[in-house]
Amino acid sequence: MSSYDKAVENLLQAIKQHDSVRYFQKAEQKIKAFPELEQQVDKMKAYQQEAVLYQKIDKQVAKEKAGEQADQLQKDLSELPIVKDYRDKMQDASDLVQYITNSLETKINEELSNGKR
Repeated sequence: MSSYDKAVENLLQAIKQHDSVRYFQKAEQKIKAFPELEQQVDKMKAYQQEAVLYQKIDKQVAKEKAGEQADQLQKDLSELPIVKDYRDKMQDASDLVQYITNSLETKINEELSNGKR
């Protein structure tokens, strides 16, 4: 295993052990414990797809109705505490990954501009 591969593996392990990632994984498990939520999400996606289809065939009233139903389901889901918690934890984990990505990009660009390879 090269030093690069070792560094990547160490980084992955550190990310997996970070609190924000672990909290997100726990929140994700809680969400998965409620199949009703997934059914509601699937129903919302179906309404969204219907709205797109109705728009393509120029059925404006049907498009608006399907869009309203999708929007209402999305609003209802967004107000659930378990969904709010999941989104908060997902945002924290995403922020961590974004921070690491930006830091790596900055360091690599500095190294390249300084002639190191």
